[in-house]
Amino acid sequence: MTDKKGKILNPACFTVLKIALFFFIWPFISVAQDADEPIIVGANIGNVPWEFQDTDGTFIGFEVDLVVEIGKRLNREVDIINIPFNGLFAAVQSGRIDMAISSIGITDKRLESVSFTQPYYDSDQSLTTIKGGGISSLEDLRGEIVAVDTGSTGDMWATENQDKYGFTEIRRYEGLAPAMLDVVIGRVKGYISDIPALLYYTKDKPNLEVVERIPTGGRYALMLGKNSAIATEVNDTISALKQEGFVNDIHAKWFGALAEDTTSTVRVVPMPTANEGLIFDFVETFLNMEVFIQTYPMLIAGLITTIQLGLLAIVAGLAFGLFLALSRLYAPKAAQLIAKAYIDIFRSIPLLVLLIIIFYALPFVGLSFSPFNAAAVALTLVSGAYTAEIFRAGIEAIPKGQFEASDALGLSYKDTMVEIILPQAIKIVIPPLTNNCINVIKDTALASVVAMPDLLKQATQAQAVAANPTPLIAAAVIYLMFLLPLVLWVSRLEVKFKRESR
Repeated sequence: MTDKKGKILNPACFTVLKIALFFFIWPFISVAQDADEPIIVGANIGNVPWEFQDTDGTFIGFEVDLVVEIGKRLNREVDIINIPFNGLFAAVQSGRIDMAISSIGITDKRLESVSFTQPYYDSDQSLTTIKGGGISSLEDLRGEIVAVDTGSTGDMWATENQDKYGFTEIRRYEGLAPAMLDVVIGRVKGYISDIPALLYYTKDKPNLEVVERIPTGGRYALMLGKNSAIATEVNDTISALKQEGFVNDIHAKWFGALAEDTTSTVRVVPMPTANEGLIFDFVETFLNMEVFIQTYPMLIAGLITTIQLGLLAIVAGLAFGLFLALSRLYAPKAAQLIAKAYIDIFRSIPLLVLLIIIFYALPFVGLSFSPFNAAAVALTLVSGAYTAEIFRAGIEAIPKGQFEASDALGLSYKDTMVEIILPQAIKIVIPPLTNNCINVIKDTALASVVAMPDLLKQATQAQAVAANPTPLIAAAVIYLMFLLPLVLWVSRLEVKFKRESR
C-alpha cells in the first residue's frame, strides 16, 4: 500500500495499530438498545430553527418536534443530547447515539458509512453579510475571508468553489452563533450556511441580511448508524407523518407557511442508499486506510500549524515567565505585588475561557486578533504564569550563600543572575519546564474553537466530510508520536539530574 507520493506504507505497523486501537475503543462501543429504552438523539443545539433552546432551557425546533413525534409513534421516549456538529458522525457510528439531527445533508460520501431516512426538507445554501458592508454577492468575496460551519454542506461547497470565487481563506466555526459574531465584528465578510436557518436567524436582526441563495439541491434527513435496527421503522414513521400532514404542519409552525407539494416535506420518497452498498465493520469505520490517505494532507497541514503555534507560545512564554519570576523576586514592592497577582490570576483562569474572551470580546474595544494570534496570546499569557512559578522555584532553590559570595566578589546584580544564579536554576527546572512545554503543545488543540486550522480542527473537518472517524484516530496517533518522545526524554532527564544531585 502506498501514499499519494508513492511511498510504501508499512502494513505491519498499520496492523499493529489496528489491533491496539481495537482493544482501546471496543469497551466504549455501545450495543444495540432494547425496545423499552429511550431513543438517544444527538443534536447540535443552537442550530435555529431546527434545534435550539427557549428561555427555559427546553430544546425546541423543527427537527426536535419531528423526533419527539417519531418517539411517540414508536412508544419510545426520546432523549436529546447536545453534540457539536462534527461529532455527530462518530457518535452515530460508534452507537453512542441512535440517530442525529442538525439539518444534516445527504451526500454520497456520507452514505458510504452511515444511513439516512428519507429526506424531509429541501434546502440550498446562502450567503449572509452585514448590511452596508459592501458585499452583495459571492463575486464581492474575492480576496476576502468567508465563514462556514466545520464539515457542513456549506463547508464542502465553499471548499469546492474557493478558486472560482477567490476566497483568501475559509474560516471554519463550531456553529452559527460564533460565525455570525465574527461577521458582525467584521473579521469575516460573509457566512455560507443553510438558507432556512439564516432566514430565520436574520429576520429580527436589521444589521444582517441574506444577500444570495446558493443552489446546491441539499436534502435534510435523520442520520443513523449503517446497521441501525430502527432505521426502517423510523423511515416508515416519517412516511406516515408526511401522509397525515404532520411534517408540513411543523413546517408552517417554524417557517410561517406550508411547503410546496413537490418538496420532500410533503412527498413520501425512498430512503437514500449508497452507490456501492458498503457495510463498514469496526476496522473500516475507525481505521479506514483509504480515508486516512485522502485526509493525510489536511492532517499534515494541521500539524504544521500546531507546531508553529506551540513553538511561538513556548518561546514567548519562557521569556515572559522569566521576566515575571525576576519581577516577583527582586523588583520594587509594588511590582512584586503586581507580578504575584498576575501569576495567581492567570493560573486560575481556564485557557479556553481566556481564549474566547481574547478572540470574541476584545474586538468590541478595538483589539481584533486573527485566530492564530489570539491563540498565541492566550497560550503565552497562561504558560507565562506557570513558567514564572517554575523559574521562581528554581531560583529559590539556589543556596543563599551563592548570592552572598557574589556580593563579596563585587559582582553586579546582572552579572550575578546571568553568570551564577540562572545557569544553576535553569538546570534545576529543565524537567518541569519541559513538561510545561508539552502541556502548551497539547493545549493548542483548544484553538480549534476559534476557527484556527490546527491538527484537531483539520481532523474534525475531515471526519465530518468523510463521515468517518478515522481522521480523529489518526490525529490522536500523530499527537502521540510527536509528544511521547518528549515525555520519555523528560523522564530520562529527571533520572539523570537525581543521580547528579546525589
